[in-house]
Amino acid sequence: MMNKKAKRDFIFIDESGEPGDVTDYYIMGLIHVTDASLKKLNIHLGAFRYFGTIKKELKSTRLNEVQKNQLLNILKLSMNDGFLKASAIYINKNEFEGNYLEDKPGYPKDATRFRHFAMRRLLEFHFQKFPAESREVELVIDRFHSTEEKEQQMRNYLRNETFFLLPNFLHITQVDSQYVELMQIADWISGSVKEKFFVHPERDYNELFNYINVQKVTI
Repeated sequence: MMNKKAKRDFIFIDESGEPGDVTDYYIMGLIHVTDASLKKLNIHLGAFRYFGTIKKELKSTRLNEVQKNQLLNILKLSMNDGFLKASAIYINKNEFEGNYLEDKPGYPKDATRFRHFAMRRLLEFHFQKFPAESREVELVIDRFHSTEEKEQQMRNYLRNETFFLLPNFLHITQVDSQYVELMQIADWISGSVKEKFFVHPERDYNELFNYINVQKVTI
């Protein structure tokens, strides 16, 4: 059942790694809020910046352990106090058997299509668990593409809905994370997945992964 208080859903997506040969992993993370829950979340984030004296962009690689724990508390409070969900998918390129990462008959190597494929898998995984709370869903993506052609390819691919697994996106927008704080939180989500599964699997991440829904993609 849709939340009558929510007039619009916002999905913020960021990546960790890259869709080519440089990294052995590729990760996409998202944070999903509504117009109603966003107001409360902004209050928490404002306090976090003020009392934590944080002036720079909230990049996952810049956060210390205290700041990460504070963000975890904000995540918990926001989920308990309103609608907020976080999801991520990760790909170990050494194990991936799907298309676009390597040349295959009929499916040439293509970093752009690989990125779009991963984004769609993330969104399908997320919306199977957490349907939209409103009839207006806005997708906000870190500025991956520098050309209008690739940006339009992305929109067309995400709106090509044969199996009705995704909502009808009202807007699909690219932004720069420097001026969109929720995109910086999506970066923290994807960066945390990178740390857990590829960099420091031995570390204790407290309760964080009780609040992030994660799926490994192999095909």
